Amino acid sequence: MNFIFGASCVVVIFFLFRIYYALEFLDYFVETSPDGSDEGCIKIMSIGATEDQTKFNNNSILMTEWRVVGYKPGEDRPGSMYVASGFQQNNPTSNKSSSKLKGTEDFVANNLKIEKLPIVDYPDGVDFHPHGIYIRKEDNTLYVVNHAFEKGGERIDVFKIITDGEGDDDNDDDIPIRLDYQYSITSSWMKKELNGVINSIVVVEENKFYITQYLPKYEDPFSPLLKYLILGSCDTRVFYCEYALSSKPNLDCRKVADEFLGANGITHNADYSKIFVASWKSITVFDRDSMTNNLSGKNTIPIPNFVDNIKFDDITGNVYGGTIHNLWPLLKDPYPKESNEHIGGVLELYQDYDDENDNNIASWKTRQVVTTSKLNIISNGIKMNNNYYVIGAGGFGYEGILVCPVAEKNSDDTTPVLVQQSEL
Repeated sequence: MNFIFGASCVVVIFFLFRIYYALEFLDYFVETSPDGSDEGCIKIMSIGATEDQTKFNNNSILMTEWRVVGYKPGEDRPGSMYVASGFQQNNPTSNKSSSKLKGTEDFVANNLKIEKLPIVDYPDGVDFHPHGIYIRKEDNTLYVVNHAFEKGGERIDVFKIITDGEGDDDNDDDIPIRLDYQYSITSSWMKKELNGVINSIVVVEENKFYITQYLPKYEDPFSPLLKYLILGSCDTRVFYCEYALSSKPNLDCRKVADEFLGANGITHNADYSKIFVASWKSITVFDRDSMTNNLSGKNTIPIPNFVDNIKFDDITGNVYGGTIHNLWPLLKDPYPKESNEHIGGVLELYQDYDDENDNNIASWKTRQVVTTSKLNIISNGIKMNNNYYVIGAGGFGYEGILVCPVAEKNSDDTTPVLVQQSEL
């Protein structure tokens, strides 16, 4: 009898602990609010739900438009690609302004331009539902994760980016004007095992890439979270894939990393030697073997907030991603209306060198550079030219993008301080 009573107490304590852990993980006990770092942020509604975006050059960004979650078979919900440009243009009005808000308003009104990109020669009968995107700069090629579902199956569509050709010798001012369809990468395995659940892609050579799987199955989006909170189970993965360059690419994929709660964004550093993977409340840094494309040296950095898409910035050498700071309101209502309850922002992952030890040894650290309620359920955030953060929220379908001025950091390197526009 005493044994049964003792065992029952252990079980009860275990489940109480798991319940407490689950509530803590979902930010039930956390009260968050904007911290002033979103001063000067301007919301722009000339684009729909932007799930992912990536920098084309210092003048322009490519962005997807499609609400990722909640798709029902047969639903007519086409997606699009957009370009946001004007980031290289000098605006003398903003340089004279002492107001950060005024400077951003001037930039948005006078320089920023957002346009839908025409797609040429896209195959008939295939739906276009874009999720993660990647630009291979060497040949201006765009790779788009496409959940075509019953009209084409899971695939990666490949496009040639056609520009206006008005840039300088380095093409740094060129602006994309259309996408020319080249081919699609898919297979029966991808269509069956990864239907609707590929999240993001990075391309390391023309025919070699990594993809993340953010759900075990598309049909049950919350089951991985429940399994993790109750059982501690993590069952999404990163795959390395390659294919022969032919009219029908012969795809070969293998698992190179696993045990992620929800492998979301993926990016690499400047020389492709590091691969970064976002997974709910962590970012994992891997060493990449350029010969075998295996990943090793797993280093997981815990993060207090949910992080989605992440992108490497070639100017700062840091990684930026969109964050959600309070999951509990989202779980209560998976498709909530716009609300000041929903706090998110932009995270920065950087290397910190400890002068007290060895300058050649750096640790990975993170800091929140924007916290805001002006855009709900944020799914991406990138930095443009050390001037602006551009933020989107297409996962759960919140329309518009948020453009925020970059802020200086305090001496403690953690809290951003707004810089006057004239100093940028």
